[in-house]
Amino acid sequence: MATKTDQLPMETAGFASDLAGVPSFFIDPEGAAKRVHSKWFWVVALLVTGIIGIAVGVYMMPMIMHVMDMAPIRDGVTQEQQNQGIAISKIVTKVAVYLSPILATVFWAITAGILLAICAISGVNAKFRSLFNLVGGCWLIQSLGSIATAVILHFKGDISTQAELKPPMGLDIFLPEGTNKFLMAAAGSFSIFQIWWIVMMALIFSIAFRVSKGKAFAIVLPIWFIGLLMSLVGAIFQK
Repeated sequence: MATKTDQLPMETAGFASDLAGVPSFFIDPEGAAKRVHSKWFWVVALLVTGIIGIAVGVYMMPMIMHVMDMAPIRDGVTQEQQNQGIAISKIVTKVAVYLSPILATVFWAITAGILLAICAISGVNAKFRSLFNLVGGCWLIQSLGSIATAVILHFKGDISTQAELKPPMGLDIFLPEGTNKFLMAAAGSFSIFQIWWIVMMALIFSIAFRVSKGKAFAIVLPIWFIGLLMSLVGAIFQK
């Protein structure tokens, strides 16, 4: 069982040091593990991911709006009702983009809470703040994935369907067009950035809380599995 004294010493170097430590969450698990116990690292992570999230969202906004306009009329829905629904969806999308930092904070808190519960069951002594820092820091990898998505869509050109807004970057790249949407969603959960994210989460967790890599993977994998289930649920609403 990991105890408080088994953990790495808390990093208290300050904002500039935390900012300089951001790249460690991509390639340096040991360096990132020190930031996990920093008091305010999550603020730096939120600042960086928030800027990226808003910038990418604003850039992709015209593509998303175009996809909404191109959506076929649903059965039992009039053209007027379709137009009203699209108008509401556009407003919600715009608001969500600018509120993405707040939404990210809520998501991180939920994820950290789930990890805290798993740690309690697994006998790992971890604090919510440290897990919150871990989730926020590793979310930088997901932010990099969103940049990659925007770049791919930029060079792809015309985007007309919801499925095209999520270009394949994992096992789904090997699936032909027309593949079952649930299979495509499951394969997409094995993307480069998802694998990178879960591996770094486990390695950083292992070092930060002084547990074996196997135990660290066992603790963080349920988070990936929940994401997989959410992807499958999201596929229900795809045409």
